[in-house]
Amino acid sequence: MRLTKLGHSCLLVEEGGARLLLDPGTLSGGFEELEGLTAVLFTHQHADHLDQARLRGLLDRNPRARVISDQGSAEPLGQAGVEVEVVADGQELDVGGVGVRVAGRDHAVIHPDIPIVPNVGYLVGGRLFHPGDAFTEPGQPVEVLAVPAAAPWLKLSEPIDYLRAVRPKVAVPVHDLVLSDAGRSIHYRQLEQLGAKGGATLRSLDDGAPAEL
Repeated sequence: MRLTKLGHSCLLVEEGGARLLLDPGTLSGGFEELEGLTAVLFTHQHADHLDQARLRGLLDRNPRARVISDQGSAEPLGQAGVEVEVVADGQELDVGGVGVRVAGRDHAVIHPDIPIVPNVGYLVGGRLFHPGDAFTEPGQPVEVLAVPAAAPWLKLSEPIDYLRAVRPKVAVPVHDLVLSDAGRSIHYRQLEQLGAKGGATLRSLDDGAPAEL
């Protein structure tokens, strides 16, 4: 599996002949010129995971790509003129020959005054789990976990405990563009030192640089 981080929570996953793009949002970059995509998948509707403005151009370059999302993202996607496949917790899909299982229902709580929106995670190829903005456990062992490193809805102890609960072989930090460079270093160090007690190796990916996992 080849994994390329394209800023914040956006990942390009290449497995077999399939190319799956997850969560191209407003804080991400470098996905706009991609071609040959099999599918674009969204975990939830927040703009840092779903950029309506750049989506249309991306899909014009990839007219055969499937668009897959949670229920809450269907409306903004429809407003952008996109035909979307809505998925929910427990569904299993074949996406270009790669198995994708959907897990999760709700976004993590930001504040009680803010309504909770739908959020799903995607288990790709039985190996990589991207939870979106939640700490959903995938329900089976996974090799690679995209672990949220920082957000208005988390404190650092939560991703550490998440790593210990899921126990992936490799943890790839995402959702980190809300941090300064200094803050990112602090969060990564704590994830590596404390999260490693669950057995995970932290693998920080440079944006736009493919990594074989």
